[in-house]
Amino acid sequence: MTISDRTYYTLKRLHSLTGVVPIGLFLLEHFFTNSLAVHGAAAYNRASEDLASLPYVQLLEIFGIGVPILFHMVLGIVIATTGQANAGRHGYARNWMYLLQRVSGLVLVAYIIYHVWSTRLSAEVLRGDTDLFGLMANQLQHPAVFAFYVLGVLAASYHFGNGLFGFAIHWGIATGATAQRRAARLGLAVFLVLSLVGINSLLSFVGRPLRLFERAPETTAAVAGSRP
Repeated sequence: MTISDRTYYTLKRLHSLTGVVPIGLFLLEHFFTNSLAVHGAAAYNRASEDLASLPYVQLLEIFGIGVPILFHMVLGIVIATTGQANAGRHGYARNWMYLLQRVSGLVLVAYIIYHVWSTRLSAEVLRGDTDLFGLMANQLQHPAVFAFYVLGVLAASYHFGNGLFGFAIHWGIATGATAQRRAARLGLAVFLVLSLVGINSLLSFVGRPLRLFERAPETTAAVAGSRP
């Protein structure tokens, strides 16, 4: 399928925008909420219940998350099948970034479908079970499921991080070579940070969290005990 350059440019801008707002904002919120699994089942389930109690939450889930994600997916497929997608116009690194963006997008389609089916549409959730921590913990006990979730976290983190780089270019934020290099580094940093947070959340569900930035309880107690 081929389209005019003007239409293609408009689609690219719209695609990058929806990837940041609202999808990117939802991704950040989702990663933050899942990171509370580090503190155990009670903290995670309490945060999940707080989100579920928000006013108009079902409308937000459908029209603020579901519809934009579906629109972003369809638009991405349209862009990728136009024949104007890459054509070797960029350097070696940019070509690889482009390829990984498309591959991560395809992985995310499968991952999102599975994740929604196994959580939001699971028998446990549909019958009102509020122990979402236990639900995730049971699923992630299976090595294949855990590996698939790790792949999904990496794909989502890269797709968003590199998508920020594309957003900066398509919307004229990073116009020069120096600005584009900085945008690429920012995207890489976002990818690495989100990957760490996301994988640590998965480890938390199976009882093996990495407590990299938390003060050890004994250190806190020792400091408190040393005070006059």
